[in-house]
Amino acid sequence: MDVAQAQALTVPLTAAERDQVQLAAAAAGKALEEFVRDAVLEAAYDPFLAALEQAADTIAARNCDDQVQHDYVA
Repeated sequence: MDVAQAQALTVPLTAAERDQVQLAAAAAGKALEEFVRDAVLEAAYDPFLAALEQAADTIAARNCDDQVQHDYVA
């Protein structure tokens, strides 16, 4: 994705959701925009998500020789 041409991210929130986010931002001592930006970036760089993606890549890259053997009869 070309960052220079990326449009601003927008997410529709209900009034109650916006109030909840504003309260959370205030509790964190951050401006609303800063709080939302930090939350989005933390979600994007979630180590659990990265681990899941790496595990999926590892499994996809395995060939037949690397599969677990369930029949131990020689």
